[in-house]
Amino acid sequence: MENTFNFMKSFLAMGELTQDKNTTLADKVKYKERIVFATMRSLIPHWEAPSDWDKISDEAKLERLTKIEKVI
Repeated sequence: MENTFNFMKSFLAMGELTQDKNTTLADKVKYKERIVFATMRSLIPHWEAPSDWDKISDEAKLERLTKIEKVI
């Protein structure tokens, strides 16, 4: 499982490195969401996004995704 999280962190870091000044907040969220959610689904097959995910702002989503990066 540790290797899976290390891969996730690597992909998230690569995403940070490849972003330019034209990258929108929505783009950042979408990238992180894709990586984090795919990682969670690979570890927990029936994992689902938080129930309020589609209702919260991109700022709140980015904050949650960033917290996950720091915890793992």
